[in-house]
Amino acid sequence: MKRSRQHQRITTPESRRPTRAALGLFCFVALAAAAGWALLIEAGRTLPVREAMVQKLYLRLVEARWIVDQMDHGENFQKPGSMMPGMPARGSQRVTLSVSLENRSPGVKVFRGEEFLLEPEIGDAVAPVAAQVGHAVLRAGQTLNTVLHFDFDTRRPHGKLRVVWRRDGEAIYLPIPAPVEHQHLLPRGDASALPGDARLLLPIGKPERGRQLFEQVYGCIACHGDPSIPGSNNVGPHLAGLSTRAATRIEGVSALQYIYQSILEPNAFIAPECRDHQPCEQPSAMPEYGNLLSLEDVADLVTYLFEDLR
Repeated sequence: MKRSRQHQRITTPESRRPTRAALGLFCFVALAAAAGWALLIEAGRTLPVREAMVQKLYLRLVEARWIVDQMDHGENFQKPGSMMPGMPARGSQRVTLSVSLENRSPGVKVFRGEEFLLEPEIGDAVAPVAAQVGHAVLRAGQTLNTVLHFDFDTRRPHGKLRVVWRRDGEAIYLPIPAPVEHQHLLPRGDASALPGDARLLLPIGKPERGRQLFEQVYGCIACHGDPSIPGSNNVGPHLAGLSTRAATRIEGVSALQYIYQSILEPNAFIAPECRDHQPCEQPSAMPEYGNLLSLEDVADLVTYLFEDLR
């Protein structure tokens, strides 16, 4: 029994050809796939890496760390000014990158610190404020270790942060950790509780703890040097004999008050002499401690500086 005509499937050459809608869908899918691959390739190029080589100059990121606050000196040892230049401006934090470079070419390669930029996801890129070694000529097989310093205002919107190394038309991205809280803007004690007269602090001051704060906790020794070693200061004045000299600095201001106020307001009194007998910077490179130290910390520091550094 034959099927009726209305139930028969009629196949013609035209019916075997893809429709325009099908062709359009195929092209759209193909273009989307190509765009997706292009995006993946581009994303791969911008992924942060810890090692890279550009034109036979091999770079390795050894460490990247944020300075916790304006008095954070890392391992708590005295650092020369070239390793820790100045201090970040109030409102900024510093990230330091330790990198190693090796010339793996048979010729000469030139390293330039300005090839590196701290690049936020939102906002403008930032150049290094300083480097331990900012420019060097590397012969074949020669290596170089250096530290790059970037200051960045992390209070503003910035998104992800990376350091980019741009050289010979290539861009290599280096990972850095997320910035820490703005510790130097968060008071440890209540600044309003600090009295105006230093004499009110003395009964609770512990000089031995003050020495520990000076040498280890706040890294004061990094700038002022070891009071027992002449000429060991780097940025600030040397503090040997401080209590004796402080008594003669400002008429009507006692040594105690001079030391106390100098800690809380570094620009209140600018010492006349810093490293190598040169005039001290104006304004002072020292951060204000009013919102950084607790009442106990101030008392212990003042007592140590006044009683032990005669």
